[in-house]
Amino acid sequence: MDNKIFITDDNGKEVAMNILFTFDMDEKNYVVVYEDGKEDDLYAFEYDDSGNLIMIEDEGTLASVQEVIDAFDGIEDEEA
Repeated sequence: MDNKIFITDDNGKEVAMNILFTFDMDEKNYVVVYEDGKEDDLYAFEYDDSGNLIMIEDEGTLASVQEVIDAFDGIEDEEA
């Protein structure tokens, strides 16, 4: 299984991103990704049933997504 997606950046360049994990929250789907060699720089997007990525713009949603990422990071630290 390939755990990569390709995102077009602001300059029109296609960037391969690794999928760290996906999760559901409030009946919506989210994906957390990072670029090779930049594991500390995480990005989160909502995605629809067709796999289209949607920027998260709502501050409350962003805060909730950050809590999920922080909890995941805590689990990873405990396993190390």
